Amino acid sequence: MHTFILACILYPKWIPHAQREIDAIVGEDRIPSFKDRSRLPYVEAIVRETLRWRPAGRFGVPHQSTADDVVEYKGIEYFIPKGSILFAVSWAIEHDQEIFEHHDLFQPDRFLDDTNNLKAGYETTIFTVCPGMPFAERSLWINIAMMLWTFNIGKSDEPDPKTGLPFRYDDGDSAFHGEFASGPLKFPAVFKPRSAHRAEVARQEWAVCEKDLNVLLPQYKEH
Repeated sequence: MHTFILACILYPKWIPHAQREIDAIVGEDRIPSFKDRSRLPYVEAIVRETLRWRPAGRFGVPHQSTADDVVEYKGIEYFIPKGSILFAVSWAIEHDQEIFEHHDLFQPDRFLDDTNNLKAGYETTIFTVCPGMPFAERSLWINIAMMLWTFNIGKSDEPDPKTGLPFRYDDGDSAFHGEFASGPLKFPAVFKPRSAHRAEVARQEWAVCEKDLNVLLPQYKEH
């Protein structure tokens, strides 16, 4: 989510498009829900671009080949002996300039065709996929949809406490931490409700969530 928020600050031009799509489907009297997902292709494109632009696992998870194999890539054959340690390097895949034009920029539109539908061909690797991926993608989708419905997200005018100067927002390597699991370093952001009505709807939804948690968590602890 921090990567998404940083993208909102550094590349805000796509936000009005996303909010228009959400408003047309959801309206102003309720927050987005999973039943809206199939009708919000731009939000889906934002999720894909968030995962592509700055992948959390830059180097992927190592795998080991169980047999000798030959893989062809761009007309060249590569022999992979049994027992080789293999990495699907996410950063190299997601920033392949032959596939992703302007790969360093956050551009959700790259995943949409001329009719505003999601493009086909965004497949995962042949390696075993993490069983938690569907949960992570669903969590990312609903949080992004709700944030865009509720807030306008922007830069903070507060100075950097380390320098006393305006905070310098950056999406370079120096602005991210970690190698195996990567994410943005701490940065300030401003969340302004898009309207008083939306803020009240969000507060009401939060109150309902708190009631659900107060019921579910004690039951979980008992087991």
